Amino acid sequence: GLGKTTFAKSVYNDEKVKKHFGLKAWICVSEPYDAVRITKELLQEIGLKVDNNLNQLQVKLRESLEGKKFLIVLDDVWNDNYKEWDDLRNLFVQGDVGSKIIVTTRKESVALMMGSGAINVGTLSSEVSWDLFKRHSFENRDPEEHPELEEVGIQIAHKCKGLPLALK
Repeated sequence: GLGKTTFAKSVYNDEKVKKHFGLKAWICVSEPYDAVRITKELLQEIGLKVDNNLNQLQVKLRESLEGKKFLIVLDDVWNDNYKEWDDLRNLFVQGDVGSKIIVTTRKESVALMMGSGAINVGTLSSEVSWDLFKRHSFENRDPEEHPELEEVGIQIAHKCKGLPLALK
């Protein structure tokens, strides 16, 4: 609920990003980790047909990425088994210089395992939380018209502990 996926989506859908990368794919990883499913979905995202043989899938993905500048988003990663992720990561080395992989995760161990800079998304301040809650709860109506709701609204916003998804 901190906005990790929302942040990644805004980057992924940015016009400059769209123009910069020749190939883009978004995969929701979640649990359980399944290399065949992830590889299939990556191939489908870039418009290729798939089968069930992991080795053939990996060869096809490696060939599809070769020499291309790509952006891959692996959303909601839980698996921190280095060997499994290293096998997947090796498929991406054929890409062109400037290719990027964005990983969203709740687990610090996953971020550390990925081996590059992590961005920690923090919680919102009380003021920003109240503004976000107000915007969504009053649906573009003037909160001044309902002063009796302000105190309870502030209490609800406080209970959301600065989590944007909860506030929304």
